[in-house]
Amino acid sequence: MRRRLSLGTLLLLKAILVLASHIAGCGHQEERPAPQIAEVGTAPPAAAAATDKAHNLLNVRQPEEAERILREALEVAPDHAQLNNLLGAALVELSRFTEAEAHFRRAAELDPTLADPLARLGWLLYEKQGKAMEAKALLQQSLELDPDHERARYTLGLVHQREGELDSATVVYASLVKRIPSAEAHRQLGLTYLQQGKLERAQRSLQEAARWSPYDPQTLVGLGQAMARQGKADSARLILKGAERIRQEEEELRPLRDAATRYPNRPQSHFNLGVAYARMGRLVLAQQTYRRALETDPSYGRAYKGLGTLAMSAGELEQAEILFVEALARDSTLATAHNNLGLIYHARGRHAEAIEQFGAATRDAPQQAPLWANVARAYRDLGQAEQARRTAAKALAIDSTLHGAREILGDAYFLDGALEKALENWRRVAETTSGDTALTAKIERAERELEGRMR
Repeated sequence: MRRRLSLGTLLLLKAILVLASHIAGCGHQEERPAPQIAEVGTAPPAAAAATDKAHNLLNVRQPEEAERILREALEVAPDHAQLNNLLGAALVELSRFTEAEAHFRRAAELDPTLADPLARLGWLLYEKQGKAMEAKALLQQSLELDPDHERARYTLGLVHQREGELDSATVVYASLVKRIPSAEAHRQLGLTYLQQGKLERAQRSLQEAARWSPYDPQTLVGLGQAMARQGKADSARLILKGAERIRQEEEELRPLRDAATRYPNRPQSHFNLGVAYARMGRLVLAQQTYRRALETDPSYGRAYKGLGTLAMSAGELEQAEILFVEALARDSTLATAHNNLGLIYHARGRHAEAIEQFGAATRDAPQQAPLWANVARAYRDLGQAEQARRTAAKALAIDSTLHGAREILGDAYFLDGALEKALENWRRVAETTSGDTALTAKIERAERELEGRMR
């Protein structure tokens, strides 16, 4: 009896397992389209991965691609609050504000504990629709959820400031400076104090903002106005002049910054921005940007050259030499690197090595007269008058106004004993460069020697 029951039970179990296997197999068949979609590259990524990727894309100002990633993810997880929030942020960048508002509201409904959708929605309602009351309510609600939400606190201060509620604005900005200090927070606090006529407080806050961000023209204009209204006219004039110069520089930098942001993996984008920073005297920013180019591509020779030029200008010749050698190992056609390395060798008395580097520079940039002048100078210091004369003449053939090359030509003639020709070239230089005592001494010496010959 027990054996028959056991067998029946086994048969029943077998039937159940077969049925379950069939049902499971049918279910698996129904789910097969997902991997088929993946094979053609349209499978939506997981929500967490899409969130991270969208964040990165928005940071580098690629909202179109961010929107695509987020919409694909929302097809799978339509009720994911953070995906809706970030899609709203992408749509704001694309100036599709009505759609953005809907997604911010949807995100806030899906997860009432999130502060960011409320902060973004508050900004949007005020900035694009002028709804100050609703915006302030949303921003305050955001701060109740997250008191350290920087965007919410900054935007709330901005709404108060623009609406003329200056006491409330100063309270908000002061709390932001205390919680999350930044150049923007110090600046807006200072500008609000300036509106209130609290000039000393305005000056202190704006000076602190300038310390954090010395190239913000808005900060400098505010600081200049605060000082002018305190009767500090000379200081104010200098500050306002600097603000105008920086404003013009910022206009020039904007497309370069945009390129570096939109194409973060292109080393030349960072390098071009670094060159502009260096030319403007923003040397720390130039160094950071050159290093970012090397993070993108460690073999990018121009970035090593840029770092070497910065080190050279700071008098760090050993470090500069290392960097120029590294640059030329990556790209042997960099004329500036050859030239600067030659200048370092020349300064150390290694004239033959200097000539080699200067010569390489002229091969890469044969129409740059100063490079030929450097070759001539090195030959002169080696006492090789004929070579010095030839290369100085090449420099002057390219640029007849290059006084350095003409003086070296005079030096070469003097080495050969051709005093009249030496004096002819030196005097032409002296006509346009007054106060050069070394040149005057050379002329006087040659004149004495020439007079002695005539006796």
